[in-house]
Amino acid sequence: MSELNMAKLQEWIGNTESRTDIVSEDALKQYRGTLESYLVSEDVAVVPPGFHWTMYQPLNASSELREDGHPKRITLLPELPFATRMWAGGEVAFHAALKVGDRIERTSTLKSIDLKSGSSGDLLFIEIAHEYQRNQQAVISETQTVVYRNPPPPKEVQPLEEQEKADEAFQADSRLLFRYSALTFNTHRIHYDRDYAMREEGYPGLVVHGPMQASLLMNHIAGTLGHTDFRFSYRGTAPLFAGQNAYLRLSDDAAWIERGEGDATMKGKFQLLEQ
Repeated sequence: MSELNMAKLQEWIGNTESRTDIVSEDALKQYRGTLESYLVSEDVAVVPPGFHWTMYQPLNASSELREDGHPKRITLLPELPFATRMWAGGEVAFHAALKVGDRIERTSTLKSIDLKSGSSGDLLFIEIAHEYQRNQQAVISETQTVVYRNPPPPKEVQPLEEQEKADEAFQADSRLLFRYSALTFNTHRIHYDRDYAMREEGYPGLVVHGPMQASLLMNHIAGTLGHTDFRFSYRGTAPLFAGQNAYLRLSDDAAWIERGEGDATMKGKFQLLEQ
């Protein structure tokens, strides 16, 4: 698909895909070993919120990757004429806890495609709905919004100076970003290739994954409330970079990550679900 034909692209809305995966004990240990003390419970039998994003890993061959590391296309869409994509936000509802050994079927549906213009050019917003079922009973429902775009022209940027880690702050480094990329089979180079992130996409350093930030917030919510049946909607508002101090905040029905007062990188709202 050499240029964007919105009328043709709209014909893909409603496409579905089903995949099955198993909650692996080893995968859960890897997830716990990566995010450690930020998870809701130290009980190794508990599957923390956000673990489901390590499942259903992409099946694309290396020859099918774009320059930025993402697959050239996903199964629900044709190849798009944009150089990169970002995870912009979404909403997830946890209906029942996952357990080690669960066989979980995920059905994905392409819900909407919208073209918008921003300061950096055209932005293509894609919304995908996922339903996760165990024995035909819903355990997780979610929508994800991803944005396709072309990065700005390459330019010289000043590298970000790493901060001294403050008490109670979350701070990612290249090791953590690499491990989370491995957990989720995410090959987007902005998370592990600092030279590429700065030279090609104009960032001052490595970028912390949006799903990682959302997972930290969801575990913070679950730990504060004392249970994991809730709905959480979230959106990325600014990039968070390796070496920056970030703080998990919670107030009433809101949760967010901030680098300083008024400087949020992700904002969300949560609502308890009826038992």
